[in-house]
Amino acid sequence: MDEMNNGHDGQQDRHRQHTSLVGSAGRERIKQLMSLGKPRQAILEFSKENGLEIPAAKTIYGLLDSLGYTRWSIHSSVLDATILAAQAQIQNGNMTTEESARLLNSIKSYLAIRSLQHLPLMLIAKHPSLITPDIRDMIRSDADLYSSCAIKIKQELWRHDEALFRQSMLPLIHGYVGSEQLKNMSREISGIRARESAREHRNNGAFREIAFAVDGDVRLYMLTLAMIREELVKTNDPSLGALRMDLVSAMYSSNAVDIIRDDICSPVARLLDLCVAKQAMDESRVQEIRNYFDGIDSDVVPFGEISLIFSSPYTRHLLAQHILSTLEEIAPNAEVSTRYDDLKLPGTIITIGLSAFATIKDDLQKFPSLDRRISREFYRTMIEFIRASQRRDLSANVHDQQRAGIGRSQLHRAGGVGASAAVSASASEESGLCPTASDINILTELELARQVVYAYLLRRVASLDLGMLNVWLPEIRRIIPRLLGLSKENGDGTNFSSSAAGFASLPNASNTGSSDDTLPAPPSISLSLRVFAFEVDSFAQSLVTHIVETRGMAAVILNSLPSDIDFDGGGSAKQSCIESIQTPIVQFFNQVARIRHCGHEQVVRFLTHCTAVVAAEFSHGFASGFALANKESAICFIHAYTEYAAAHFVVDPLF
Repeated sequence: MDEMNNGHDGQQDRHRQHTSLVGSAGRERIKQLMSLGKPRQAILEFSKENGLEIPAAKTIYGLLDSLGYTRWSIHSSVLDATILAAQAQIQNGNMTTEESARLLNSIKSYLAIRSLQHLPLMLIAKHPSLITPDIRDMIRSDADLYSSCAIKIKQELWRHDEALFRQSMLPLIHGYVGSEQLKNMSREISGIRARESAREHRNNGAFREIAFAVDGDVRLYMLTLAMIREELVKTNDPSLGALRMDLVSAMYSSNAVDIIRDDICSPVARLLDLCVAKQAMDESRVQEIRNYFDGIDSDVVPFGEISLIFSSPYTRHLLAQHILSTLEEIAPNAEVSTRYDDLKLPGTIITIGLSAFATIKDDLQKFPSLDRRISREFYRTMIEFIRASQRRDLSANVHDQQRAGIGRSQLHRAGGVGASAAVSASASEESGLCPTASDINILTELELARQVVYAYLLRRVASLDLGMLNVWLPEIRRIIPRLLGLSKENGDGTNFSSSAAGFASLPNASNTGSSDDTLPAPPSISLSLRVFAFEVDSFAQSLVTHIVETRGMAAVILNSLPSDIDFDGGGSAKQSCIESIQTPIVQFFNQVARIRHCGHEQVVRFLTHCTAVVAAEFSHGFASGFALANKESAICFIHAYTEYAAAHFVVDPLF
């Protein structure tokens, strides 16, 4: 311990030979002093240097005994004071590298002493390059000691031991991917929750550990990217694309210039990340992304890495919103608009991102092309629906203004807010506009088309437009089994046969599970389809989020339910009643909740919100902002649907 006096600011003679008191070095030094021929003088100097002649030193124990101090407390206080002095010297001293190396060599044995190991660790953290092979072996062989190391020490160990780095990093990556908080955030497609998630998800502890572990070290960063790609091939989890984007953002935040320079994808990732943070894409950002692709060397294009960046759900959802916004701007003057070319880049980026699994797994050396049917057919179909929606919204606004002077009692007789929206919604349904067979084929085959439809329907919820949900939800519901590779739909799509994984059949009116009332296991989704499954979850979650956040939408849905259904029967009768409801949103929830854990959760959220709406209606009447045509019927539906959900819907995570 006395080696720590070297380099102290108050040391008057840095080169003076210091006397060791312990160990073999101490014994040898004392022998040397005694052999100089003047043992008495040597003893006097030794006593003076080491405080043996301090006045009252021999009697101090008696004084402390008289004051009630035990020898344990005295020695503990001395040890604590010594450790604090050593810590201060290591932290604040101005030792040279040579002096630090000498000190480390003398105290490295303390790594094996739990109460003192932090002293050599503090010194190593200041000078990681001083770690010798024997110290590396000591740390690697002791899990508790390794976990106590500062990140700079671990980084130095990782640079010499890639296996140790993988052993440390993979659990962090798995923690990020498995975080339910992060999954919930990434499933929000649009709206307030999506904006909040885009800002807040990087505060998650799992991600901060990953970013901190690789910060500033190019080699460790590149090894981490390789592990992310490996995990994508194993799991095809969409969260890995988000992690890739998050790492780029973290490197910019910490100004890791070497990493930013060596990561050829960092510029385009940064551009998209800035757009995600704002939840908007302006023309200047779009042009910068074009410039990135124009400037990249075609011989060194990192196809897999770019597709991984583009696979982030945050990017995909933002670009779908951008496509929809552009279509809304085109719609009023679609015949003469010059903005169709503006749809190509965001559509291409989404397409490339959706190919990440195949591109990385098969090491493909080209990007997929944008399907021509998107621009030639699908966008034109969407423009027709957008036009109908714009006419509906204009009509609804005029209608609301006309109703502004109607008295409260008249508004209740008319069904209030809920009925008004439902009437407006039915008008759009009666227009006869519906997807063609070709549109449905495109919707079934292309996730890009589904992304735009999902975004469109969520905006219709914000406008209380139940009619457009009634047009599109049956089509989405029918394609879900094929979309997830479970089977082709059978008839109306509510029942379908087992997949190769052994999902015997979905529970329905004639098949309510096994004899012991246990639910069947959820179907297994193949790796190549897991992004599609994730986006089904995203739409279901975002749909409920928008219903919850849109004042009056739950009332619109409850008022749209048949008023003549009798929920007074027993279990099987209630089940038949629920399954007989043809309201598209109820049938959609039935479908996704049967096969997706997230779908089951969203049904619970929806019913919880409906309960709050009914409670508000009873407590405050129309003053609450909700008007239910039949409160008793709504209560019966919520109760019956809750029982049905508990008995028939999947509750185990799919993967």
